[in-house]
Amino acid sequence: MSQMSELMRKSIDYAGLFPPASLPLDDVVNNYHQYVNSAEQSMLGRLIIPASRLSEFSALRRSQISVLPSQTRPWRISALLPPIGSPNAENRFQKFDEAIELIQNFNAPGNQRNTANDIADAIEVKTPDLEIMEATIDRLPFGIQSFLELPHADDPVSLVQRLKSDTSKKDLNAKIRTGGTTPSLIPSPEEVARFIWNCTQSDVSFKATAGLHHPIRNDYRLTYETDSQTATMFGFLNVFYAALMSWEHALDISELTKILSAKDPSLFGANENEIFWGDFKVQAERIKSLRLQSIISFGSCSFLEPTTELQDMPGQSRQSLFPA
Repeated sequence: MSQMSELMRKSIDYAGLFPPASLPLDDVVNNYHQYVNSAEQSMLGRLIIPASRLSEFSALRRSQISVLPSQTRPWRISALLPPIGSPNAENRFQKFDEAIELIQNFNAPGNQRNTANDIADAIEVKTPDLEIMEATIDRLPFGIQSFLELPHADDPVSLVQRLKSDTSKKDLNAKIRTGGTTPSLIPSPEEVARFIWNCTQSDVSFKATAGLHHPIRNDYRLTYETDSQTATMFGFLNVFYAALMSWEHALDISELTKILSAKDPSLFGANENEIFWGDFKVQAERIKSLRLQSIISFGSCSFLEPTTELQDMPGQSRQSLFPA
């Protein structure tokens, strides 16, 4: 088995509700059910849903269970929260607090609507500055993994250090947006490298989201429309290799930028013993622990594009990635 399989384990948080897929919730639920029961399920992470739609999700799950009771097991949900408003905003905490209450009600043991015993065990929310981050952390619940999305245009060092210095014992992690449906939403390799370097220095794990449908950086269409713009997008392997190599070898920003900018698939090596980038290697016994320590997952509105294209890469195959 290739260690690429271990590197990619539970890596894709399915976000089919969001652009460019923008699917209806019932299609997203049906798709996730298929992926959970597919040969590629080892790469599947959480299902991403806004907290405001958890009740609607529960109703769809009850309907699904009534048809396929023998194929049902609990799902893990990452719930998106509306950000806390600016200090001068009226009722700045209201929508955030209401969303937290929806999550807690969804997870409550006595919730008879949640017949599949699904659990929202992760939260994602934007924290654009230190003041909003402080207010957000103060209101986050214990016992739920929280991903706080940081801006990338400016150096996020103070925000990352705040996550590191937290003494509340809440499960705090960073998040970076690596793309979007227009070229202006895609950060530069240097910006992503700086983010990863800061997280490494502070030992803060993170997730990435948006624009990571493809394994290797290259020019791709930004949406599924026939007249879609194209732009140079990050590959999810670029981001994962940069993260693991950063934690394992303390690479500087310039070296991380090289990994994030690379467009040659042959540079991203993996065999049964290790993954490697040039002379930098991560041994098999280190990959699992480094994944938990560095990059947790990435959000994608497609599950099929990443899994299919990874199998089609030179040196990879369905059997090596997803052994029976």
